Amino acid sequence: MTMKYAGIALIAGVVLAFVAPVFMPGYALIYPVDQTDFAAARDALGDAPVLAHWVNFITLISLLLMISAFLGLYSLAGRQGGIGGKLLRFGIIASIIEWSILIIASGMRHFVIHLMQRSELGEGSPSPAEFEAAALGVHTDMIAVTLAFVALYPLASISVGLGLSFRFASMDVYKGAAYVMAAAGLVGLANFLFGMSAPSLGIQSLLLVNNLALYVGGITFIVIGYGMYRGRAEFAEEDSSG
Repeated sequence: MTMKYAGIALIAGVVLAFVAPVFMPGYALIYPVDQTDFAAARDALGDAPVLAHWVNFITLISLLLMISAFLGLYSLAGRQGGIGGKLLRFGIIASIIEWSILIIASGMRHFVIHLMQRSELGEGSPSPAEFEAAALGVHTDMIAVTLAFVALYPLASISVGLGLSFRFASMDVYKGAAYVMAAAGLVGLANFLFGMSAPSLGIQSLLLVNNLALYVGGITFIVIGYGMYRGRAEFAEEDSSG
């Protein structure tokens, strides 16, 4: 994949990842509920299952687009020397792993929605209550799997941001975006560590900080993706700056 198409894939993936959750039942617009109430979140998915399936599938596509973009960027990182190249390669690998974790979580969410659809049939065995209980169990497991993403994405953002910053000789919007990406990762890491060691801080506040860090990081991805699309010299495939 050329840098131009990798940049398009990165921008498209981030935009889809931003937009899709807005329409996920249980989130901002459709039957909004407290996502820390797992039973309520499960029920919201069951209240609009077709929409939930489609939004979840679009989210999965967004993750695949971002993975394909970073695979294209990895060939560039492979020719980048010094500590910058090492950081960028590590960050790309960590990013692909974290997005793969979210793909697994997306599959689990599809199954939660399916179980809630089965519970609405109201006949046969297992009973509707058993389907709902199974859906709640899978939903809880999905949250546990997603926690691995929450732990990993800050490390990936810090590494990719710092690695990219080495490619720019002078400060500009792209180098600034790389630094902001690393800073967002640092905020996410501190938030995760505080959340694990001091649960009394309140899950809602921790989720808010986590989501803000993710959105800021996503904006920096769009900026970097635009630089890739424009064919900036720092993203030239024959470049080996480090």
